Amino acid sequence: MQRAQLKEFYGYGLILLVLAAVQIYSIYVANTTDVSLTWKHYLGFGATVLAGILWAFRKPQYLFYALGLTFVLGYENLLGFTPTLDFTSTNYYFNNTALPVSYQDFSMYMLLIWAYVANNRLRTMAQSLFVRSN
Repeated sequence: MQRAQLKEFYGYGLILLVLAAVQIYSIYVANTTDVSLTWKHYLGFGATVLAGILWAFRKPQYLFYALGLTFVLGYENLLGFTPTLDFTSTNYYFNNTALPVSYQDFSMYMLLIWAYVANNRLRTMAQSLFVRSN
């Protein structure tokens, strides 16, 4: 692998390490307090295990999509990682209609870190959308 690819690959490893640490903490809190894990947590655990398997088999192309999809689904409150599914709720106004919007802060931060780590791949994807091939 080239140097940029190695930085991206090990960046994904650090992201997975942080994600696994938060999920282990979630299990600890669920076992020691009255907080219970939901189906969203278990889906998040499964997505993390899948991404870990892709990382272990050195599949950065698939890992890029797996982590991105995991964090986008977490951002949309469909996957859970933290002990309590804390989310920010606000309203988006379209003309006079208020549309409720909610998102998980942890997933948003992890999505931003993922985007920072994968910025070369994201830039290449964006350029391929707008550059006409001859």
